[in-house]
Amino acid sequence: MSIDGRFMSFQAQELSNELNSGRIQKISQLGKTDFLFNVRANNKNNHLYISLSTSLARINITSHSYPSDYTPGGFCMFLRKHFEGSFVKDIQTLNGDRIIQILTEGKNDIGDRVELSLIMETFSRYTNLIILDSDGIIINAFKHISPFDNSERTIINGVKYEVPEDNKLLPDDLVNIELFLKEERTYLDILNKIQGVSPLLARYITNKAKHNPKLQFEEYLKVINQEVKPTLFLGNKTDLYYIDVFPNNQKYFNTLSELVDFYFLEASSLERVKQIHKYLHNFVKKEYRRKKNKLEKLTVDLNKALDHDLFRIKGDILIASQHELKRGDGDFKGYSYELSKDVDIELDRLLNPIQNANKYYIKYKKQKTAVGYIQEQIKITKKEIIYFEDLENQINENHILNDLLEIQDELINNEYLPKRKANKKKKKPNYETYFDSDNNMILVGKNNIQNNYLTHKIARKEYWWFHAKNQTGSHVIVCIESDTLNEETIRTAANLSAYHSKSKLSSSVAVDYTKIKHLKKVPGTLGSFVTYTNQKTIFIDPNLEEIESLKKGS
Repeated sequence: MSIDGRFMSFQAQELSNELNSGRIQKISQLGKTDFLFNVRANNKNNHLYISLSTSLARINITSHSYPSDYTPGGFCMFLRKHFEGSFVKDIQTLNGDRIIQILTEGKNDIGDRVELSLIMETFSRYTNLIILDSDGIIINAFKHISPFDNSERTIINGVKYEVPEDNKLLPDDLVNIELFLKEERTYLDILNKIQGVSPLLARYITNKAKHNPKLQFEEYLKVINQEVKPTLFLGNKTDLYYIDVFPNNQKYFNTLSELVDFYFLEASSLERVKQIHKYLHNFVKKEYRRKKNKLEKLTVDLNKALDHDLFRIKGDILIASQHELKRGDGDFKGYSYELSKDVDIELDRLLNPIQNANKYYIKYKKQKTAVGYIQEQIKITKKEIIYFEDLENQINENHILNDLLEIQDELINNEYLPKRKANKKKKKPNYETYFDSDNNMILVGKNNIQNNYLTHKIARKEYWWFHAKNQTGSHVIVCIESDTLNEETIRTAANLSAYHSKSKLSSSVAVDYTKIKHLKKVPGTLGSFVTYTNQKTIFIDPNLEEIESLKKGS
C-alpha cells in the first residue's frame, strides 16, 4: 500500500475543501480502532472514516453505511464530549509526512470558545490519534507512549506535542533536492532522503530516469507537478496512488476518498473475516478442550460416587459392632457378610459409635444422590463435546463474514458468548442456493443456524433432505415435491452434501437422503441434529469442479 506523505498532503487538501466550516454532529465507534465522524458541510452530511488499525490505517470520506451496534469506549466518549458540536476550521498535513491535523473550534462547558486539534499519525504500528489544546499540549491520545516505552517520543497527557523529525528533505525544497539528485541515486536513497516519498514513487522516479543522474531531478519535477489522478492498480497485488504511476490495469476515481473507500472496503472486510475467524476458532477450540477435561473429571467423580454402597456397609458394621466400640477410637476393622471380607473403617475420635455410623450414612445418601446428577452432567457434556466439534468443523470450512457472524450469534443465543446490542433488523440466514441441470433448486446450509432454518422453516414435508452419513455436515434440501428424484439430481445433491462435510477430501462418501416428513429434531440437543427414517444411501466422490459449474442463485 502506497499512502505516503505526498498522497496525504493532497488528501488533506481534498478533505479541507469538503469539510471546512462543517459542524461535527455525531461521532460513532465502529470497532476497536475505527471511528466515524458525521460532519454537516456544504449542505450535506459527510461521513469521515478514521481507522487506527495498524494494517488498515486511513482517513477518508465514505459513502458506505456501517452498523452502529459497537459499544463506544472511553476514548470515543472523550471525542464526543470535546468535538461534537465543534466546527472544522482547517485540515492539513504536518512536515510533509503522514500526519494530518484537523483544527476545530467549539465551546467548552462554560461556553467559552476553544480551539482543539486532532492529530492523526499513520506510522504503521505507531498509528495514533492525538488530541491537542490550543497551546499544542496533549490532552488525550488513542495510544499513550510513556518515556519508558520509547526513548524517542513521549505521548502522554500534559506534554507538548512534537512532530516527529527524521532530517529528510521536504518535498518542496527543490534546491537541495536538485543537488541531491545530481549524483546517481537508487530508489532506497530517494526513499531515505526525501520526505513523503513511498517505495512506489521512488522506484517510479528511478525507472523513468533510467538511472541517469541528469534525468532524475527532471523526472522528480514532473511527478510533483502532476495533477491528482486517483488511481487503483488491479495487478497481481492491488495498489493505489494519488497519480497514475502504474504500467497497466488501472482504474480511475473522481476523488482520493472514493479511491481509498473502494480499496479498503474489501481489505477491511477480509481483515474482519480473518479476525472473527481466528476469534471463533480459538474460542470453540478452547471450549472443546474444557468440555473434554470436564468429562474426564466427571468420570472420576462418577466412579467414586458409584462406591456409595461402601459407606452404607461401613455404617451397618458400626451399628452391629457398637458394643465393641467406645468414644476415642480412631479406627475399627469389622467383618462384612455382604462383601465377605474384613473392612477397615476410619473413626472420628470425638464421636460415639452411633454418630460415626450416621456420618457414613450421610455420605452414602450424598454420594447416591450425586450419581444421578453426575450422570446427567456427563450426558450434557458429551452433547457439548459433539456440538463444539461440529462448530469447529463449520468454522474451518467457512471464510464468509455472514456465515461466521451467524455462528457467533448461535454461541450468543446458547449463552456461551456474552450478549451484544441487538440489531434492529434481523437478517435471513446466509445459506447457499444452487440449480442442477434440470433447473431444480437445491439449498445448502453451512452452519447450524442455516441448517435449522432450511430444514424446519423453509422445507416442505415432501421436499428431499440429504446429509453425509454418520457425521456432522450441511443439510442439503432439494426443493421438489415428488415421490422420486432423477439420478442427476440425486448425484448433485449428494455431491453438495459430501463436499460440505468432514469427508470432503475422501472418496466414496456415504450420503443418506429421505423426505423432510421423515425427519425429527432431537429435543434437548445443541446444533442441528435430527433423526430420520425411510432413508436411502448413495456413495459419491466429492467433486468441487462440478459444484462450481452449477448455477448459483442469490
